[in-house]
Amino acid sequence: MAASDKLAEIRAAIIENYNAYAEGLDRKNWSMVRDCFADEVYLDYGGLSEASGGPDVPRPADDWIPVLQSVINGFDITRHTITNHRFEFAGDSVTCRAYLTAEHVIYPDPEVTIAGEQDVVTVVGEYTNTFEQGPRGWVICRSKLEMNYTRGNIALLGEAMTRAAASQES
Repeated sequence: MAASDKLAEIRAAIIENYNAYAEGLDRKNWSMVRDCFADEVYLDYGGLSEASGGPDVPRPADDWIPVLQSVINGFDITRHTITNHRFEFAGDSVTCRAYLTAEHVIYPDPEVTIAGEQDVVTVVGEYTNTFEQGPRGWVICRSKLEMNYTRGNIALLGEAMTRAAASQES
């Protein structure tokens, strides 16, 4: 296989990882999300990841999934869009930066899927993920989310965490 074909194959696999991550979050398919990560991962998602350790502290990926669930499970629907992938190849790892736009919705009436401005919070940022190839293909071993801005009803984030915690208890 030509070197350019191999690089294209790696790029495609990494973009597929980002797509699986976004789909897993949006469908609340936590095994799909987990499969995107190496068994041990370094995370820097600001305040969301700080509670479970600093960005230079490796942690089991299995411990990260409940942190994500503690927010995402409280929303009625989310839509994560990850675009503009830029790659840097270094030895056995690949770093990919990509833009994120994520809409998070809590409907006033879950039976009526109409959301007003007060029912949506949008997070815009950039992922910088480092991938390594393992038995499951290219997986994230280091992930950083830099938030550029948030718009909409920011209070929904707290409400979602309360709803997710309540659903865990029942």
